[in-house]
Amino acid sequence: MTNPGRRADLEWLKALAALEVVICHSDLAVKHFSGSLLAQSWYLPVSGIGVEVFFVVSGYLICLRAPAYPTAPAFLRSRILRLMPLYALFTGLAVAARLVNPAWVWNGWDFSAGTIVSSFLMLPQSHYPIVGVGWSLEHEVIFYALVALLILATRLAGTAPVRFGVALFGLGWCGALLGISPSDPAWYLHPLSVLMTGFAAGWLYRCHEAAGRGGIPWLLVACLGATAALSLVADAANAERLLRLTGASVLVVLVIAFRGALLRIPIADRVLFPLGLATYSIYLSHWFTMSALGKVAGRLGLPESAQVPVRLAVIALSIATGFAVYHLLERPLDRWLRAGVPIREAFRPPFRGRQESGIAHPIGVLK
Repeated sequence: MTNPGRRADLEWLKALAALEVVICHSDLAVKHFSGSLLAQSWYLPVSGIGVEVFFVVSGYLICLRAPAYPTAPAFLRSRILRLMPLYALFTGLAVAARLVNPAWVWNGWDFSAGTIVSSFLMLPQSHYPIVGVGWSLEHEVIFYALVALLILATRLAGTAPVRFGVALFGLGWCGALLGISPSDPAWYLHPLSVLMTGFAAGWLYRCHEAAGRGGIPWLLVACLGATAALSLVADAANAERLLRLTGASVLVVLVIAFRGALLRIPIADRVLFPLGLATYSIYLSHWFTMSALGKVAGRLGLPESAQVPVRLAVIALSIATGFAVYHLLERPLDRWLRAGVPIREAFRPPFRGRQESGIAHPIGVLK
């Protein structure tokens, strides 16, 4: 693998998910001069499936790494230090933009203390957070809290992880039957979101791997079958989400199961691996980039025919911006806060010719 301590197959999946999310949101780049929007086309039923892929990968990855943490607080501390610093920086940027120009606001968030505090702390809310894409991270936080409770209660002993995976599926099924959507106005219903089935699928497949591939695959197949079947009785929004989650789960499982063959594709590793490493930065920054460039494009009076090249150019610039954020902010913050590197060394630019060694950490080697 290109990077010690990293799984190439998981980075590829994250890269593909990030690309889909960026493509899905590329309407921001053309909506001011073009009526050809993905949100109003054939693409709508699969729009945003990248987020579902992220949830499944997260379930697998957390199940893979959770045993390395001796206590629940240690697990939560690592998760908080992984997600919150960069997210807080972008939340602060959005607040500053609102102060400069009240028209620069996502999803009409109210300028209240509750919204600001909850957004900075990544707490579940009854509306979108200040950084709109952070809604998915609120569901991640709930998943992490449930895993921490599992570690606290069982230390992941025996069949507890398997039963936990099935219970996660159960939470998602209850939400589907009750008609609770991921954007339900009652924040405390987040644990009953159908999105829990995504975490459950990744988690349960990792349990299958850890058990030596005995018995659990059929349990996972049965749970995914039940998830897909629920789409027949769920409301329209949840039915669509359940089918996308099932498809995302199948994709993730197949890529992981056949990763040995996929590793023989060198171009995938050269292109997708670096993109996978930068997905969090791309996810948080792309909306800012696309929104700003879309406003510029709208002022240029471009013709309808320009929407395709403009869309492609903005997608490329958004990914490039995400890479810059990863190298200048996310990676140094991670090295400083989680790997314990002194701050000056963590933010020191990698000079050409200098070999940078891996940094030991419970979740693997950070590079």
